[in-house]
Amino acid sequence: MKSLRFNFCHPIKGIASLTQLSLPTPMSQNIAFDSRETNVVEIPIGMCLTGKWQIVLNWERNEETFVLSKQFEIVNYPNAV
Repeated sequence: MKSLRFNFCHPIKGIASLTQLSLPTPMSQNIAFDSRETNVVEIPIGMCLTGKWQIVLNWERNEETFVLSKQFEIVNYPNAV
């Protein structure tokens, strides 16, 4: 399964927003996440189509709000397995 993986120093719980930027009208999908004791957040991207995307992670810790934003691109290779 294809996924984006983020490692943190502590457990976090929040919402990830995936937005396909390469569409004339960008579409977003929200995914709840919880790293539990592992401190690792994995967001599945197997359903993402070829093109440019943005992921935004939102979470709270000790009454502070945090946001992490990254852009990435899905490329289909003709002979990929």
